[in-house]
Amino acid sequence: MQLAQVDIQRVRNLKTVTMLPAKGLNLIYGSNASGKTSLLEAIYILSHGRSFRTSNIRSVIQHQTENLQVYGKIKQEKSASYINLGIERGATHTHIRINQDTVNQTSRLATYLPVQVINPEAHRLFEQGPSQRRKFLDWGLFHVEPSFHETWQNYNRILKQRNAALRKKQSPKNVRLWDAPLFESAEKLTALRQEYVSQLKPYIQTFTNRLIQTNPEVQYRQGWTQDASLTEALQRSFDQDSQKGFTRNGPHRADLRILVDGIPVQEQFSRGQQKLLVSAMRLAQISHLKDRLDQYSVVLVDDLAAELDVTHRKGLLELLVQTGAQLFITVTEAELIDTEAWLSRKMFHVERGQVVEVI
Repeated sequence: MQLAQVDIQRVRNLKTVTMLPAKGLNLIYGSNASGKTSLLEAIYILSHGRSFRTSNIRSVIQHQTENLQVYGKIKQEKSASYINLGIERGATHTHIRINQDTVNQTSRLATYLPVQVINPEAHRLFEQGPSQRRKFLDWGLFHVEPSFHETWQNYNRILKQRNAALRKKQSPKNVRLWDAPLFESAEKLTALRQEYVSQLKPYIQTFTNRLIQTNPEVQYRQGWTQDASLTEALQRSFDQDSQKGFTRNGPHRADLRILVDGIPVQEQFSRGQQKLLVSAMRLAQISHLKDRLDQYSVVLVDDLAAELDVTHRKGLLELLVQTGAQLFITVTEAELIDTEAWLSRKMFHVERGQVVEVI
């Protein structure tokens, strides 16, 4: 998989952009506030349907316009054929097209364009709580396990129904009608996550050891006490669930914990170390996806130099090269990156929203 062309309209301060990226490294340089991050943001929107910088799409749409548009041409390596993706986002609407078909689910975009981000906010994976780490796990599962998305959707549908019954103060009998289907769905979801963590763990440990010379302990916490089944946990917490109006036990409360010497990394690592650890975790997913399905990812690295010294930048770049991923890396000065390791590479200069390929 390769993003062979991207067309961007009305994204923040960017002028109309047509970009023909290299299969390997795409180095994007320019001064701060020139539009470099907005370029990465547009590619992310093409994959995820949303921004990695904000939940308010209105702030991403160019001032005094009604919508943004991003189109991409995806080259499939095995067949050498192309898939056309397109998304239009307005304040109140989303329109998605894949080739000539209109689709309703943004998840369909990610199927064709798996995108990972490493940016100065990477430490939030640890600082913003378990929900971010669940999203990390679920990104990987979505791409490698065909049954995951339906299982995840089914669990969340049942959970919402149980929570609605709790909020409406329905009778205990009516609320508990949801316990059996919730347990069945939770069991499937938990099994998928546990197996994925088991597969991913050696990758995380390998990349972490290479980047920061430490061997982390990787733990999956299922979302309820280990000494009871989910059915028992739901029974024990029923009164509290009824009082609070939501279900307090289940895979929606799961967590991925990373510890060094028995201490969670968020309690001992600096932001620079956390960025390297998150990078190792992203590299682990990228490599696992490649090994499992022979599928390559797109990696967006924003402001590579932030909080990383020369040695760690070099180490991270070496590992990124080895994954075979298509890279889009932003820096303030092109000289910060040694591009010689990439046979396929291009350089783009961004100034006042204008993107120009440097020949």
